[in-house]
Amino acid sequence: MEPQIGRAGGASKSKFFLAVLVALLVLSGASAAAVHYIDSVSYAVTLRDDGREVEIVTLEKTVGDFLKKYEIELGPGDSINLDRGYRLHDGVVIEITRTLPFYVVADQKEKTVYLPKGATVADVLNKAGVALREKDVVNYRLDAGAIPREKIIVTRYDEEVIIEKEPIAYSVIVKKDDNMDEGVQKVVQEGREGELQRKILVTYRDGQEISRKVIEEKVAVQPVNRIVHVGTVKKKITSRGDVLRYSTVKTFEATAYTHTGRPTKTGVMPKVGYIAVDPRIIPLYKTVYIEFPRGWEHLNGYYKAMDIGGAVKGYRIDIFMESENQCLRFGRRSVKVYFPK
Repeated sequence: MEPQIGRAGGASKSKFFLAVLVALLVLSGASAAAVHYIDSVSYAVTLRDDGREVEIVTLEKTVGDFLKKYEIELGPGDSINLDRGYRLHDGVVIEITRTLPFYVVADQKEKTVYLPKGATVADVLNKAGVALREKDVVNYRLDAGAIPREKIIVTRYDEEVIIEKEPIAYSVIVKKDDNMDEGVQKVVQEGREGELQRKILVTYRDGQEISRKVIEEKVAVQPVNRIVHVGTVKKKITSRGDVLRYSTVKTFEATAYTHTGRPTKTGVMPKVGYIAVDPRIIPLYKTVYIEFPRGWEHLNGYYKAMDIGGAVKGYRIDIFMESENQCLRFGRRSVKVYFPK
């Protein structure tokens, strides 16, 4: 005998039909034992499936057999209130909760979750195990009803602060050194680069950098300048083969004078090797080296400024000589005056 399927409230009707069937069997000569057997192995089962309810009289023994018999399939997210091995009995309620697929895209991955109709966006995210951070953006309101098969997209926004370091070049300071020969250099302080630090706020969208903003900049290490001394003392080999070190050389107009019987401005009597000068140009007592023109190279040598003269002004010197005849022969000539170091 096949089980009877009816609507809600049909259990009593099913039992009634079963009683009628039993009566017919009795009238047809079936044994009382057979009638009792049929009555004992049939069950009135209530099936609630996705809000719809029916009552079924069935001969199946377990929930699993019942589902198979009536070709009731469960979807990926559907649930049932009883185990498939649960044994049926009169009045048992089999309740199936149907779900719908919802799609979530987050962290470069797509997930499918199943929830009953009426689930909110927040429910879907919670089911998918997606926790929202403060700056994340969702394409739907969290309290909005989720739409089956529509993608709920979570855009992640992350920020981090990084420190960028940039070297600061040092300067090279060149200083003239009057105690060193020209062309000679000496490093008196090595240079060292400084360090500029920038604190940068980096923003990422779904793991990809989208912006950078400098929020602080400071000099963490000051650079140390490199100091180089450069010699300014020039060198010259004199006509006598000596090395003359000098700072400057100037061209002067030279004349000559001889004994007058009077002492020099410095209080000593004049002699060979003394010169009269303009003290604004060559200080008194200053020793200079004078280089004479061709024909007078024998006079090349060191001379000391010990006198002044009324006509000796600016770049002019008066050289003491032993005789008036020498002075006349010398006349007026251009000479080079070296200022030794």
